[in-house]
Amino acid sequence: MPLRPLGFGDLLGLPFRAMRFNRGVVVGGPLLFTLGATALLTLAAWFAFEDASMLFFDVGGTGGTTLGSDTVALLIAAGVMMLLADVLASAIVAPAVARGILGERITLGDAWKAVRPRIGSLLLLYLYAFLASVVALLLGFLVAALVGSLDSVGAAILAVIIVVLVYIAVAVTVMLIGGVARPVVVLEQRSAGKAIARAMRLLKGRYWWSVLVLLVASVLIFVVSMVIGQVGNFASLALTFAAPDSAVVLGIAFVLTMVVSLVVSYVLTYSYLGSLFALLLVDLRIRHEGFDLTLAEAAEARRA
Repeated sequence: MPLRPLGFGDLLGLPFRAMRFNRGVVVGGPLLFTLGATALLTLAAWFAFEDASMLFFDVGGTGGTTLGSDTVALLIAAGVMMLLADVLASAIVAPAVARGILGERITLGDAWKAVRPRIGSLLLLYLYAFLASVVALLLGFLVAALVGSLDSVGAAILAVIIVVLVYIAVAVTVMLIGGVARPVVVLEQRSAGKAIARAMRLLKGRYWWSVLVLLVASVLIFVVSMVIGQVGNFASLALTFAAPDSAVVLGIAFVLTMVVSLVVSYVLTYSYLGSLFALLLVDLRIRHEGFDLTLAEAAEARRA
């Protein structure tokens, strides 16, 4: 990374360089969390399907339970694992990107040592983001209800537009502030509340520019994920032609392509956006705090 304020193209391109430079952490970390969550979710879904399928063979009409206790426990565990994967997969990227700026590689164990003590703050940050989205949605519905009470088609359309616009505005803001606050929690070891306050201070004067970067990056990741999904569909179609009369092959092909596409899409999103937010934090610190001088001194000391 150049030790200067980052331009638009730098912020969009450097995350890919970070993924290549230390793929063991930047890609491996999100992959590990995502694989664990996906495996547990797939197992829970299979057990749920097995329990639910028993209803079709209940010829005695006794009813019976739709889901067993083991299945419910697996579903709860899968939900918790998915939450942890979402919280931790992008957070574990931050230490690798921060050290990579100085040309250093770290192991997955080193990154986990930096993230593990901050899990509570990261979960609290996630909770704050969720509550902000819920409050915004409720306020949007309240305003929409007031507008909709005018009892006209135009008012109803306006009400829907208001809800959508309010939710999008809040969602983008929450995603941006939360994304910058996450590496603050990990790298600067701050609490969730202090990390949010610091992210808001750093984004002052750079909010709309950062929103533009985030939107373009999100579109880029969406397009790449769609391409990966289409490749998976073609692979599934090829297996279907290879064994057109085998229900087992068709089922396995469908599940494998769905799982692989989902995992690759999530890993790419976590790796890329995790790197982007870590780099955005560094860029904001350079612009507001002269952090490039600190980085230059650290790089010089490392070479010495």
